[in-house]
Amino acid sequence: MAKLMDQLHTHPYAVSNTTQEIKFNLLAIHSNMKDAVLSTSNAGLAAAIAGVNAHEKEVFKGFDLLSERFLGEKHDINEAYRLVVQWQPIREYVIELIKNGEQGEAIRVSKDSGAEFLNNLLLRIQALHDFANQKAQGFHQNVVADRQNALFISYLLSCFTIIILIILALKTLKRISIAEIDKNEKNHLIDQNIMLANLDEEGNILDVSNALCRFLGKKKSQLIGQNSHFFDNSKRTQKINKSILSELKTGAEWRGEIQYINPEGKSCWAQSTIVPRFDKRYEVKSFSNTLVSITNKKLTLIDQLTSLLNRRGFDAILSREYQNAQRDSSSLSLAILDIDYFKKFNDLYGHPQGDEALRQVSSVIHSVVDEACFAFRIGGEEFAIIFAGHSLETTKQKLLWLKEQVESLGIQHEDNQVSEFLTLSIGAFVLGSSCKTEEGRLYSLADKALYQAKLQRNTLILTNESLDEVCV
Repeated sequence: MAKLMDQLHTHPYAVSNTTQEIKFNLLAIHSNMKDAVLSTSNAGLAAAIAGVNAHEKEVFKGFDLLSERFLGEKHDINEAYRLVVQWQPIREYVIELIKNGEQGEAIRVSKDSGAEFLNNLLLRIQALHDFANQKAQGFHQNVVADRQNALFISYLLSCFTIIILIILALKTLKRISIAEIDKNEKNHLIDQNIMLANLDEEGNILDVSNALCRFLGKKKSQLIGQNSHFFDNSKRTQKINKSILSELKTGAEWRGEIQYINPEGKSCWAQSTIVPRFDKRYEVKSFSNTLVSITNKKLTLIDQLTSLLNRRGFDAILSREYQNAQRDSSSLSLAILDIDYFKKFNDLYGHPQGDEALRQVSSVIHSVVDEACFAFRIGGEEFAIIFAGHSLETTKQKLLWLKEQVESLGIQHEDNQVSEFLTLSIGAFVLGSSCKTEEGRLYSLADKALYQAKLQRNTLILTNESLDEVCV
């Protein structure tokens, strides 16, 4: 009987020890997030993120143990678990800010929202710890009392043992039932709040959460069994899908942004993480895909009138593509486009008609966009296009086609001195694969070419690092 009571006595201490381990891992996550915010290199950031993921995994293991063994109200565990789940997107947002170079905003979010969630979590975990200790002390006192009376009431204790065993059996059955309910509640919480999908080795959808269904604008029955295309159905879908699947089949994780155009024709963006799963022979058998919506962030980079990327998006992508070109020793072209005599067009036809003209011109510009080409509206009637990996000749042919297509729209412009229709002047600079032109000079060189084009109007001027001009 004393041995049985000792077993009961150690049960709450297992809970107590687990709460201490959870507190340690939560603090470790917070510490790793500080390291991420203060990191000065990609390697440091990757190490900090890996630390966050490892300790987060231990936290969830701890909650699994609490759900099974905690003798108090399961609501207290669920509330703490909910805070852990809600803390996750905040950390991911901070990491995204760091990757985008927004260190100040990342520090602010970490100190405000991140610290607040951590403090609330620590308070709830401490309450669970205190409750477990109280239970442990109570069991211990019962053990001492029973040992003192064991010699005198052995028969009574024998009967009592049988009763206790029956009660424990009933409680065990009850805990199993409650644990199953808690598990279902936890799964429901994940299903409703986290965008998840299980895919087979070819990327076909095996299961999908309701949160992801809402993001995609489709029912689960419409998705299961279909090829996911890794939830990117933009113009770059074929290239990116092939690249993702090729990398995943080597056993590596894939992380990146995907663009999904929903049934209403609206673009949505998400940060995607795809993790391979292995069979007993360590061969890839399936994938787990987790997505976090970044649509609101992306919309801040979109020009509302034309649906092209705006100046903020231009600055970010130009810097990124310049770094890629330098790293890969590939070419990079920047073209600036200006509608000829557009102020006169607005004065003659009115601003509503001017807006419609901008939309039509933007539609033509958008038609050249692909995975290696990006289009922007950077001013009133000024646009920009970045061509990654294009030669001077390819850039010239695309821009010439673009100039001719805009004029062929047949938008009447009586005050255009070079045509009866709306026309474009285009200046472009082509950065060769071996050129060392500084990033800050790309725009000024393309703008200089535009200035030369505007002297003639309805003209394309291309230059390269040798400052050779091509006038079309």
